[in-house]
Amino acid sequence: MKPHRESDGMLFLLFQLGEDRYAIEAAKVAAVLPLVVPKAIPGAPVAVAGAFDYHGTPVPLIDLSQLALGRPAQPRHSTRIIVVEYPIDDSDPSQLGLIAENVSETLVRDPAEFVPSGVRSDGAPYLGRIATDSRGIVQWVQIDQLLPDGVRDLLFNQPVVS
Repeated sequence: MKPHRESDGMLFLLFQLGEDRYAIEAAKVAAVLPLVVPKAIPGAPVAVAGAFDYHGTPVPLIDLSQLALGRPAQPRHSTRIIVVEYPIDDSDPSQLGLIAENVSETLVRDPAEFVPSGVRSDGAPYLGRIATDSRGIVQWVQIDQLLPDGVRDLLFNQPVVS
């Protein structure tokens, strides 16, 4: 297997929502973990699956299937938690866990090969450009657009209780 070189394109981690394929920049992925049972957060928005412990730090967990399709991810062997570096502001990014199905492949593509889909979805600003290959369409998920402001504030801007 030849090593990945920057000149070959960008490395993406692939996953599925329903039958469709999606990609996240591998450079933003801190880890891919087995699915765990999270600590529920009562009163949280439905796509917030809870929080889990990652190396002694609580990490909020979003179910991408619940967010995009309105149903929870199926607990399969290939369903994983993707820990990503989520940008909060100009400071260091925080970690966010994403539950995704069929996390089992990577893809190397030139980012310029991703083109506008021709369909605008105001309800899902995280859905970016698309590329095609012999298996169909892959859509690039923009991590920085994933959470609506209210959910981002709920997960990352909680006041300190003294």
